[in-house]
Amino acid sequence: MDSIISTFGNMGVDWRLILMNAVNFGIVAAIIYYFGFRPVLKTMDERREKIDAGLKYAEEMKKKLDEAELKQAEILKNASQEAQSIIARARTAAKELEDRQMQETAGRIEQMLKSGRETIELERRKAFEELKAEVARLVVLTSTRVLAEELTDANRASINRRAAEELAKTN
Repeated sequence: MDSIISTFGNMGVDWRLILMNAVNFGIVAAIIYYFGFRPVLKTMDERREKIDAGLKYAEEMKKKLDEAELKQAEILKNASQEAQSIIARARTAAKELEDRQMQETAGRIEQMLKSGRETIELERRKAFEELKAEVARLVVLTSTRVLAEELTDANRASINRRAAEELAKTN
């Protein structure tokens, strides 16, 4: 090794200077590392941790968003089914109401027809009775004129009764 040192010494290389430069370089490198690179590396690590935390948070939020979307879809599906059920019940209720009203209306119409028929029958009987009385009166009047004599009330009643009986037989 002495030969190497003497060879370098002959070339003008001073080992002491190289050694002092190496020590100075080590001190400067240590100072730069402790006061320059270390804070920068610390800041980079903090930022990396913040970025990782942000990415984890974003993944969690994406999962929560997906869950919320699934829940929303399920709620919408349930709401749609419930709405369909309500609509079906409303249609059924409306149909039942319509049927009930149709039955009530048919009953009222039938009652009105029955009442109308009864009224018509009463009016027909009344008109028939009036007609019989009028015919009997006309028969008596005609008979009186034909016979040219005055009838007593008893004769008139007897003739009316017989005429009414004959009319009743023809009906």
